[in-house]
Amino acid sequence: MQTDHRKPTIRTIADAEELHAQILEGAARTAAWLRSFDADPMTLLRKLRFETVGHDPLTGEPLNVVEQLNQTFTILVSIRAVEKLIELHPEAGGFRLALGIASGRDIESVKPNLVAAEVFSATRPNSNDKLRKDIARLVGDPARHRYVFFAAPACATGRQTQLENNASGVQVFAVEP
Repeated sequence: MQTDHRKPTIRTIADAEELHAQILEGAARTAAWLRSFDADPMTLLRKLRFETVGHDPLTGEPLNVVEQLNQTFTILVSIRAVEKLIELHPEAGGFRLALGIASGRDIESVKPNLVAAEVFSATRPNSNDKLRKDIARLVGDPARHRYVFFAAPACATGRQTQLENNASGVQVFAVEP
């Protein structure tokens, strides 16, 4: 795996596992801080929302916990998506990720225009119209294989054909983060 934290290339399941372990480290540090917190509930909520008591899941730098949560779960979905894509497309040469605030496709194959994917985590697959927007973003993408991967509570893992727009050609998968 390369050193650009926001745009890594994952070529193997071992690379994905390495990134996963890194994400868990930041989560563990934030969890330790939460366990040691001893003040009133509103002070806790204020610190979680507005202060940098959390950790950037990629760099370990201070970050507010709300943003850490958002980034952590999106990155975990990206990791699970890449694991599935390695299985589906071993000919891809690996996958480039755009994590956190990085721009571009969320996931693309190293082999040009073979695979493109978008990822998200939400309380429901249709929250904030995210699924529809991600499918629409991929409709015009030149990649031969296009996917949306998401994590949402109460959604069984695997392909979600009932959420796909058959005309789009974009496949939708739920993953466990």
